[in-house]
Amino acid sequence: MSRATSLTLRQLEVFLAVADTLHFGRAAERLHISQPTVSQEVARLERTVGVELFDRSRRSVRLTSAGEVMAAESARLLDQAGTLLARVRLHEETRLGTARIVASPTVVNRLLPAVVSRAERELPELVLAELSVDTGRVSATLAGELADLGLGRFLDDVPGYRRERIADEPVHVALSRDHPLAGRDAVRLDELGDLPLLLWPREQSPRYYDHVLGLCAERGVEPPVLVGPARIVGSRLYLLSQSRAFSLVPASMTGHLTEDVVTVRLAGRATLPLELQWRLDDRRPGLAALRELVREEAAALETCRALPPGGAQNRSDQLLIVPGK
Repeated sequence: MSRATSLTLRQLEVFLAVADTLHFGRAAERLHISQPTVSQEVARLERTVGVELFDRSRRSVRLTSAGEVMAAESARLLDQAGTLLARVRLHEETRLGTARIVASPTVVNRLLPAVVSRAERELPELVLAELSVDTGRVSATLAGELADLGLGRFLDDVPGYRRERIADEPVHVALSRDHPLAGRDAVRLDELGDLPLLLWPREQSPRYYDHVLGLCAERGVEPPVLVGPARIVGSRLYLLSQSRAFSLVPASMTGHLTEDVVTVRLAGRATLPLELQWRLDDRRPGLAALRELVREEAAALETCRALPPGGAQNRSDQLLIVPGK
């Protein structure tokens, strides 16, 4: 066996821990192994490659020039090994008939139940598991191999994953049932005066946050922003019910707020995109069929938009397909 082929992933893992901490003891603590074991693994790796990877001539440990190259290439190799294992495990018997869907909050309210209900009838061989996460967490959950399909808005670009826009949903204004504009068919933002906008922190989903504020700017208003929790329908909902704030939400929030809060269509064209995301190398037939089913359910949203306000509401209630954020 040649030197190159006698490398082990464990040696590279240990080496990278030392390269990152520049301390054999701290590397041992991170890996939950003894310091002598760390030293032995690094020594074996150095014998394999035939060069010193660390300069131990001083009190501190530092990488040699060869060690710097080794660190960069080792990180890349370990990433590739992780990808290889993940791809192979997709074909584990217990995974072949399972689909895990991660969705942001209001997708769980309307679209996801419709998808699950239809899949039970048309894809009985597929067992679905659903996971709800906060806005901005769908892509990270997928990247962490905790789900197979993601549904949400303004999803992140993740290497090895495809992001597809499958529908647009009208934006509604959420406000107190007692607000003078609550009974209107549509509301202009300039009619809300100085009422603050309730929104989650920008770092949670920067593109989504900026899109919402952009809708305000397009209409010539700059409302003060009240930063609330991760979910608008959380502990700050009382701000809406007491007319102390308003919020801009997907139409699917209708019927999923408290009785004290209503949603009214935002005047002028304003939509929020619904996106589907999945692993490019996941070619399981069941997942392909499920993605197509999701697309078909989401496509019905465009039909709903073409109906008059009353008809759209009735249609969406009947199909249970209007997605959320």
